[in-house]
Amino acid sequence: MLVRIASTRPPKVNGVKKAVEKMLHHFHLQNTPVRFETFQVESGVADTPKSLEELMLGAQQRARAAFQKGELEVAISVGVEGGLFQIGEKVFLQSWCCVFDGEEFSYGSSGSIEIPHALADAVMKNGSDLGHVIDEFAQKGDVRSHQGTFGVLTDDFVTREDSFESAAIFALTPYFNKAMYRREL
Repeated sequence: MLVRIASTRPPKVNGVKKAVEKMLHHFHLQNTPVRFETFQVESGVADTPKSLEELMLGAQQRARAAFQKGELEVAISVGVEGGLFQIGEKVFLQSWCCVFDGEEFSYGSSGSIEIPHALADAVMKNGSDLGHVIDEFAQKGDVRSHQGTFGVLTDDFVTREDSFESAAIFALTPYFNKAMYRREL
């Protein structure tokens, strides 16, 4: 089984790999040989998406682009996207995943966490990229390649990798449990 991941960032890649491995084990397919390929793929959306629609579109466009890169043996491609959405005055961080098997897309998301007003204002009002703002906010470098904003806000109780693993599990579920998803009443 070839899984193409539309990212080279460690939290995204490792989260997807863990999700695939857990799904294979859960569905008693742990003896299935798996090969992962990673690609730097543009999302076609803002560096920090600011709506659920933009998050889903970015993940979908990454998944489609990764599927089309190269060999015909692709089983699935996986696009992941992190960003923000707003409900009323509150702004939340969430990770999204899209799985593409060449015919169908399936989606999943992580839980979401409310972000502090300082971060929300910098991104939503001033147009800054969360990846840059969180470095200054946390007084650390390259946070997005490590624990991510999730990790900073939860004191590493939930990391960026964890959020992408969760999103990928939910996006992979229709692929691994096709019989349930094709069931009719």
